[in-house]
Amino acid sequence: MAPAWSRIVVLAVAWSAAVARADDSWPAVSAEWIQRGPGGGLSLLALACWWGLVAAWVASSDWLYRDCTLLKLRPVFWIAVTVFPFLVASLAAWWIPWLAAGLVVMALAWLVPLFLYSRERNPKVPESVRILTGGHLRRTVMAGLRRIGLKGAEQEVNEDLPVVTLLATSGADAEENKSRQTEASKMEGFMTAAKILQEAVMARASTALVDTTADGVRVRYEVDGLSAPARAITTPAKGSGKKKTPAQWGDASPIDATLGGSALAALRTIAGADAAKDSRAEAEFAIDVDGKKKPCKLSTRATKTSKQVVLKLDVPAFAPKKLEDLGMPADLASQVRGLMTLEHGIILVSSPPLSGCSTAFDTVLLAADRLVRDFVSIEDSDAPPKEIPNIKPVRYSTSAGDTPVSALKKAMLEYPKAAVARDLTDPDLVKELVTLADDQLMVVVSVRADDAIEAIEKVLKMGVPREQLAHCLLGSLSVRLVRKLCTHCGEPMPTPPELLQRLKKTAEELPEIKRPSSNGGCRQCAGRQYVGRTMIFELASGETLRKYVAHPKSDGKVLRQAAAKDGWKPFKDAGMSLVGAGVTSIEELQRVFAAKKEAGEAGAKR
Repeated sequence: MAPAWSRIVVLAVAWSAAVARADDSWPAVSAEWIQRGPGGGLSLLALACWWGLVAAWVASSDWLYRDCTLLKLRPVFWIAVTVFPFLVASLAAWWIPWLAAGLVVMALAWLVPLFLYSRERNPKVPESVRILTGGHLRRTVMAGLRRIGLKGAEQEVNEDLPVVTLLATSGADAEENKSRQTEASKMEGFMTAAKILQEAVMARASTALVDTTADGVRVRYEVDGLSAPARAITTPAKGSGKKKTPAQWGDASPIDATLGGSALAALRTIAGADAAKDSRAEAEFAIDVDGKKKPCKLSTRATKTSKQVVLKLDVPAFAPKKLEDLGMPADLASQVRGLMTLEHGIILVSSPPLSGCSTAFDTVLLAADRLVRDFVSIEDSDAPPKEIPNIKPVRYSTSAGDTPVSALKKAMLEYPKAAVARDLTDPDLVKELVTLADDQLMVVVSVRADDAIEAIEKVLKMGVPREQLAHCLLGSLSVRLVRKLCTHCGEPMPTPPELLQRLKKTAEELPEIKRPSSNGGCRQCAGRQYVGRTMIFELASGETLRKYVAHPKSDGKVLRQAAAKDGWKPFKDAGMSLVGAGVTSIEELQRVFAAKKEAGEAGAKR
């Protein structure tokens, strides 16, 4: 329903028109279209302009009323400044002798209060929602073009942001939540706090890190496993058609220290967090995203220079149903499924930390015939993993002094046909599992390792006899995560000769590949150049590999050569295949394998 003041304005305008019509001296409307008639009456064109200004003023005044009320910017004052000058100007336009002058007076009476309001409002809100700026004009024009169906009208990323509302949820009761909500909404930085989470949702971030620095408050988002600064359009798009220059993206400017501090205070208030405590304890709240409620958690941690606020968002978990959903090629998936049907032996699944090992491990288990064979899972009850259907968990408690071997012996009393264990670090458990795999069980385990060969070496370093592991080793599957190029802004480039040689293709077969956008991204990827992730795989399996695993002098280099004879292809080959298919970029592979190199160098120094 429209506010009471707007209904009064409409009645006042209607009343003035009625009085005018009742006045015998009111000049007759001219039959001319462009100028006043002999008696001074408005032409039809002028009348349309007059009503157009009235309609624009009503719409903008209604928005201003709601906006200044929400931001607590003296709503009574600004409504008075907006309403009364325009009422006077709109009535005066009927008597001003010069038609153009009357309409100009109306336009000034409409726009000047809006301009003055923008001077007070804009410094208190993020740049993307400021009014009467160049960005505001572009957004308005593009929105108008899209409404009339004009294709190619580029939307700025901020127009695609979902509507996000902060919700207090962790109070003792509804009354306390309402009190927190009210208190937070009165803070100057409340809208900025909502904007931080709004951009996090748009970027598909799992975590937002908010730091208070010397030059203001900086925000970083964790997206696709990487933490990077918030992104924004630094140079707007220019031109149109073929001559159009895309918008340039870069790191967003820091939020003003005062406004950013108020935003953090609003977040702590709505979450019920004690700002005085430097604690990792998580305070809970929620956000409403386009009508859907999503839980969030807030915690504070100390850095070397300041306190950092950590906002964790509830991001839907990736739930693959089959190996191909991970990005595994069909021939490799078929080979892994074949290994999982064997009666006994051991399969190793590995990756570096935070590189998809758990997801790949669970998906491999989903490929097993769990309805035909009884599976047991040896798990630490202090940190239980995701439950897999038709796999019975047998738990032990490290804090209570239990050992994984004791849980395995307990599980064997039920005569299972297959055993599962994650993140192998216990030498005794490894030896027991390899012994069982060599004799009677299918064993599937995960190990933290950089590649398939290193996973085998890690098992050997835990004291497993070489000949025993060689006899029962079915295969070592290793995975890595790589980001996928944004399909909207990825740019073509000629295929490098080295890549053609590696993929055994000609320039005619693969004339070009893709690289990240030179403009820093687009609205679809929120300026990050990549959207989502996929996996690359390597599987070491075969008779030659097992032969050299048993050899006492075989090192990693020898094992790789042996695995290559069995058809093993290293990660880089799998990654280059994705580059050739346009899924990822050479730059992304360089980042992934540089991280491996840096981790290895850091380990060597220690």
